[in-house]
Amino acid sequence: MTEDSEPKAEPHAEGDRVRVRLSESDAESELEGKLCRVVHVFAGDTGDGGTTPREVARATYRLEDVETGDVLPAVVRHRDVVPADE
Repeated sequence: MTEDSEPKAEPHAEGDRVRVRLSESDAESELEGKLCRVVHVFAGDTGDGGTTPREVARATYRLEDVETGDVLPAVVRHRDVVPADE
């Protein structure tokens, strides 16, 4: 199984393994390519009880570097992470 190159259609859950994939303008960031575990999900509540495209767009994550165990110094947007293989 290979890692996906596109963000998931629904928000990630705590414990999910993801890889940071930033836009070209941010690709020089030290966060680019890091393999991480989701430790907290910040998702906007749309009030409809479901997962809507708007909810996914507003999802952000607190991530932990899998190699070091350090929590990343920034909250990462849903569009900037892709699922990672186990």
